[in-house]
Amino acid sequence: MDLFNVRAIEVSNLAMDGLVERQTAIASNTANAMTPEYQRKRVAFEDQLRTILEKDDIRRDLRMQNSLAYQKDKTYKVGYSENYSNPMTKNIAQRLPQEQMLYIQQVTADTDNYDPEIIRDTRWIDYGNGNNVNLEEEMMDMAKTGQQYNVLATVQGRFVSNLLEVVRGGGA
Repeated sequence: MDLFNVRAIEVSNLAMDGLVERQTAIASNTANAMTPEYQRKRVAFEDQLRTILEKDDIRRDLRMQNSLAYQKDKTYKVGYSENYSNPMTKNIAQRLPQEQMLYIQQVTADTDNYDPEIIRDTRWIDYGNGNNVNLEEEMMDMAKTGQQYNVLATVQGRFVSNLLEVVRGGGA
């Protein structure tokens, strides 16, 4: 696990938020299992997370390509400037195409637009009263969602434990 990969924690927080929304929808479905004409709800967020991760991969690749370009640049001078700024970042805005620079900097824009989608399930399975809730299916979904949440909570707990260990001076 990357000790300082805070972005992974941000994305896992988004996933946990989506899972909480899903559990709420499942609870609503379960509570309304006998309500006439009730249409079950489901929550979709995985495609949004996948898009965020794909964009992060593109940003990482752009950073890597540009850092390799720095290594090959014969005119680039190694060392610090008068104001002690990092030479790798000093002229980055001048060296990168404007579109790439803006794309690399848009990290929070992806997560700000994240919103789990609540969808009404319109499949028509009539259980006698116009309701399409299947309690067994809801219970299985609830268990699965709970397990997914627990996995993410465990990963985050280990991340925080590792950081605390480093802060205390006992870890690498």
